[in-house]
Formats: sequence, C-alpha cells, structure tokens
Amino acid sequence: MKWIRIHWFKILSVILILILGIYILSVGIKRARNHEIYKEPSPDTKIYTVWHVETFEGGGKSRLDYLKSVARSIEKDNPGVLFFIKQIDANNLNNELASSVPDIISFGYGVGKIVLPYLCSFDSTFNIRDELIESASFNNKLYALPFIVSGYAMITHGELTENLHCGTTGFTSPETIYNGYQLSLAEVESQYEAYKDFVYNTDVTLLGTGRDVFRVNNLNKIGRANAIITPIDSYTDLIQYIGVTKVDENIMAFYSSLLSDERQHALSEYSLFSSKYDKIYFSGIYSDMEDAIFSCTIPNVFQ
Repeated sequence: MKWIRIHWFKILSVILILILGIYILSVGIKRARNHEIYKEPSPDTKIYTVWHVETFEGGGKSRLDYLKSVARSIEKDNPGVLFFIKQIDANNLNNELASSVPDIISFGYGVGKIVLPYLCSFDSTFNIRDELIESASFNNKLYALPFIVSGYAMITHGELTENLHCGTTGFTSPETIYNGYQLSLAEVESQYEAYKDFVYNTDVTLLGTGRDVFRVNNLNKIGRANAIITPIDSYTDLIQYIGVTKVDENIMAFYSSLLSDERQHALSEYSLFSSKYDKIYFSGIYSDMEDAIFSCTIPNVFQ
C-alpha cells in the first residue's frame, strides 16, 4: 500500500509540474507577444490613440473593456494597426488636451464643450435614434456618435420616501429628475455611497443609475433585497459618445464596429443599452429600462 501511495504521489507531481509548465509557457508567449506588438512596434505600424473619459457609472461591466474588445478585433483583422486605449480622468481632461490630442475620444456629459473644438463631423448616422443624433449635433453638424445608453431609476424598499439619496460625479444632472418629483436630495455623495445607504437603510429612496439597477437587481435575485425598481422615462444624460479628431479607413473601421448591429446587441452582456432603434431586451427589468429610455428627453452633450 505504501508503494502505491508513493506511486500515485509521483504521478500527481508529474501532472502538476506539466500543468504549471504549460501555464508558464502560455503566460510567457502572451507576454512576449505583448512586448513585441505593443512595446516595440515596427516603423510601419500605424498607432492610434483612443481616450476614454467617464462622467457617469455604467452597467455591469467596464466600458473601457468594451472599447478594448473592439480595438483588438480590428487589430486582428488588420496587422500593423494598433489602438492605444487610455482612460482619462474627466477632471484632468483640459490638462491632457493641452499637451496632446487623441485620434479618437469616448466621452459623456459634462465635457462636451471641452472636446468639441477638436472634433471632426460625421456624415453617417448609422441608424442611431433621431433624438440621440440631435443630442450629438452642434450648428446642424453631427460631431459625435452615441454608442452606449443608460438610464435612471427610482429604487425603493416599497414606498417612495422623502429621504432621497442620489450619487453624483458632478458632470451629469440627476437633479432634473428629482426636482420633477418635487423631492429634496438628502445628501450629495458618491454614486457608490448612495447605493450603500439604500441597501442598509430601509427609509431611503435611491435615484440610481444603470449601475445601481444592476446592483440592486442582483440583490433581488439572490434574496438579499426586495426592492422595487421603477425606470425613469422622462430624462437621461447617461450616454457615452465617440468623437474623432481625424479620419482615415482605420478610424472609420473603429467607430463603424462600435455602431454595428453585432456590437450594439452585445451591450446586453454589459447591462447597457443600444443607441439604435432595435431593442436588445425582451423581458424583465432591462426591457422596462429600455422602454423608458426610448421615451426620455435627452439634452445636447455640447451645451
């Protein structure tokens, strides 16, 4: 029996060593590839800079990762083309633009005036909803393409209370909504702090973003909450836009991919919503959110 135990121990040791070796080899290959492609591009490599500026909380996954997935798919089909994607703090955007200007910029409300002087206009609307096209136009020209949409919701433990909490980044305008409900904001805080106040205090009503809907809906699913989520159908400024400072075939490929039906439908994986006319949800709270967003007034991103 002792010999059998030693025998099996040796076999398991060999298997573990093989697995570890394969893992180390795969990591090494990946790092080598990253070093070759991203650290030492050839003189012929075309490199495009993409800035991602967030001014609101999104859905269930990172919008930065969404942009990266688009970039990697284009790079795969076009050897010698690279997109360097960088997240920019909205509060530091002016300083960043003073030293360099990206080829492509993803941005939301609150910074439209800052980026407008650098943007080229678009000729195609990619079947984006009319009200969204109007929100991205200035002096009758289209300067940005809305590619991600989200919305607000009133979230309660049963009844709407006057103890209203709403997180803010300082760039969007949720007060447009709670003023319409004739409610006063109990506290001004971060979006995550507002969410936590709602979870731990039953007398709190939360005016939440799409991220809050994602969080609370998940708590409802596992029985940790029994919250009522009522999507807002009057107003949203939770929209991400893409703008470009120059145009060539690779930049066009980037924003065309963002607005393709395939990519827009994939936003359901992020608990976010398409800027096009097609619905991507057909039941549940996200379908209700989508219906509400279709009815919302949308302000101009450049005003």
